Amino acid sequence: MTAFAFGITIGSFLNVVIWRLPRGKSLVYPSSSFCPNCEHSLRAIDLVPLLSFLIQGRKCRYCEKPISWRYFGVELLTGLTFLAITFQFWQTPTNCVTLLLFSAILIPIFFIDLDTFTIPTSLNLFVFFIPLVRDGIGILQHEPNHVLLAGWCPRSFLGAVVGIAIFGFIRVIGWVWKRQEAMGLGDVLLARGMGAFLIAFAPIGSPPLYHFMTWILLCCLSGAVVGPLMILWRQRGQKQKKAPIEEPEEENEQEYPESNSNFGEQIGAIIYCLLLGDLVEYLLDLTIAALKNAKQGVGYIIRERCIKLREHWGGHVDEDEEEFVVAPTAIPFGPFMVLGFLFTVFFGEWMAHAYLSYAFPPK
Repeated sequence: MTAFAFGITIGSFLNVVIWRLPRGKSLVYPSSSFCPNCEHSLRAIDLVPLLSFLIQGRKCRYCEKPISWRYFGVELLTGLTFLAITFQFWQTPTNCVTLLLFSAILIPIFFIDLDTFTIPTSLNLFVFFIPLVRDGIGILQHEPNHVLLAGWCPRSFLGAVVGIAIFGFIRVIGWVWKRQEAMGLGDVLLARGMGAFLIAFAPIGSPPLYHFMTWILLCCLSGAVVGPLMILWRQRGQKQKKAPIEEPEEENEQEYPESNSNFGEQIGAIIYCLLLGDLVEYLLDLTIAALKNAKQGVGYIIRERCIKLREHWGGHVDEDEEEFVVAPTAIPFGPFMVLGFLFTVFFGEWMAHAYLSYAFPPK
């Protein structure tokens, strides 16, 4: 139960991440949590995971406005996830701790992408660097699952490249077919981190990409099953909010134009992922923000050069963010990637073994 208690506590913080990060607010300031409706600072009695929500009748103690069930759900989901990971992987403490940290990043990605159809760059970078650090520790400790491939390449690098290649291919094929963005670049970057992580879970003596087919299959299956239900739910909500006077059909058809990008730009976006373009942009943005008050001197020169470099780099992740309009039939794929990854971690070994036993029965 220690893992569950720790999980619901972390889940309370993840609620802060889910609410603040898409709105561009700091996770550090203000240091105390506050009600999103009345913005009153919350006290310790208001922040007891799960219990405060239930005892207060799903209402804020100060403005008495209802609190979304999501806050309770995120805390409970995080607690159950931490409990399941600890139960299954406690015999390998390093993998267990790494997976706990990794899942703590995946949960806000799930809900933020569900709401905004975007994945914050900072979270995608965390998802990428966690398995890299884990792989580095394994290499230094000469662990069997963390040997250098061909004597020089860390396994996590191979997993990241394969993850980008698979979902980048889906993105490009979708553009060729529909001339529209079939998969966001944030999803491709998320696949980079998941691929780097999954390669470490391959059983000793098995091919490094042992779990990848299971992962892809589960991602697609979860999207195929849940995706249509999400579309129907959104369309139903839009019909309820729609005004009685309808716009002309011609204008509605122009609301979701085809992408203006070309095939070269689509390939360039995949190369951008391989070259860690999001990391470059993130570091440039941090530098620009840190030196925003510099009016002269070295700080001013560095900031101006960073601004120019940021403009010339491409800005694939944030491109046309203000003009982004979600089509009625669009669904965010990030949540299904998260589900597919977690199911693969828990059941991938069993599924792969069952399939191989069926396809190649022992004689």
